Amino acid sequence: MDKERFLSMKRKRKIHKGRIALVAGVALALTGGIVWGVHAFVSSRLTTAKNEDVVEQKEEPADTARITVTGDLLLEDGFVNAFGNGGWGDYMADLSPYFANDDWTLANLEVPIAGEALGLAGADYCFNAPAETAKNMKDNSIEYVTLANNHAMDRSVEGLEKTIQNLDAQSIGHTGAFLSPEERDAVSFADVNGIRIGVVSWTYATNQPADTDWRVNIFWDAYSDRIAVLMDDIAKAKAQSDCVIVCMHWGTEFTYELNEAQTVLSQQIADAGADVIVGNHPHTIQSATWLTGANGNKTLCFYSLGNLISSAYLVDRADETFQDMYEVGAIAQFTLKKTGEKQVEVLDPQIIPIVNHFEGEYTNFHIYPLKDYTEQLAQAHSQRQYSTLFTKQWLDEQVNGVFADSGISIVE
Repeated sequence: MDKERFLSMKRKRKIHKGRIALVAGVALALTGGIVWGVHAFVSSRLTTAKNEDVVEQKEEPADTARITVTGDLLLEDGFVNAFGNGGWGDYMADLSPYFANDDWTLANLEVPIAGEALGLAGADYCFNAPAETAKNMKDNSIEYVTLANNHAMDRSVEGLEKTIQNLDAQSIGHTGAFLSPEERDAVSFADVNGIRIGVVSWTYATNQPADTDWRVNIFWDAYSDRIAVLMDDIAKAKAQSDCVIVCMHWGTEFTYELNEAQTVLSQQIADAGADVIVGNHPHTIQSATWLTGANGNKTLCFYSLGNLISSAYLVDRADETFQDMYEVGAIAQFTLKKTGEKQVEVLDPQIIPIVNHFEGEYTNFHIYPLKDYTEQLAQAHSQRQYSTLFTKQWLDEQVNGVFADSGISIVE
């Protein structure tokens, strides 16, 4: 597949469908010669379009795009056993106002999706999810995923190949792990409303070793010789794009504290001119901020957005606080406005905290925006039977404590 992935805009698909229905209806009415019927039909269709197709009202102007970024998609046993090879139903329905009404959604795919032939697994830190995951992501308006993470090689090269095949079959863009050195050296793009976005994806390591140094983008630590390659990737993306988003799989799991790689590399990435940094891996939310680069540029940085999909209570290696916060993540949105040749402004960022809800022995899966989560739901969550901390009030306090000093709006 060509490295320059030109992703069709979801809004245009919805509007096009509505217009086809409108034209067909008008033609039918004209055939019957009922002029009044035409007028009534058109008026009715326009009213219906306003009620049913909200995205048409919110159409962004050319050279402006609303972007959504998310945390880790971690498909563990509880989730895979609940949904099997089927669809996800209404699991993400409450995120639709964000995912379906934006222009482009980016997530970190934390697991191979190589399918049953390579053995499904969602435990013991070695994962593989159903091939149908790609379609489920596409059905939920996720258009692009990063693959540079510690689970990229959990099913070896064959698993990566099948993962990429499944993503390509659904026209989901991807970068961070590769099938050839030429693919690794090329810049991965998405064209969104006339804005070319270059995406760079790197990880601190992989759990299973890669067969070559070009297979997965690995930086190892803040001072390794691989950092020069990372910076070169950013420079290439910047030279060929209007906007550069750098996705970093970094940090220490189960803590709000940033580690050295996060603090050192985030500033270097800002100095290199990246517009946005999206961090993942800690399996909890961490702080967000605006960084100032060496040239006075501003870089929006989310150090960790936690989990988008997770399904484990009493997570080992975590204390009670972070067993609870394992179920809390965030999505973030911002607007890109093209201001010149290969130049954008990042405007109106907001953070939408979410709760991954499930009950009993992994039933009733649903993602809720935290603003819509209730104490009644918190009481029903599987984690609550093991932790009295897991209350709506406590979750609100934790989220506000993490993001309070970010200077970024929180949807509450």
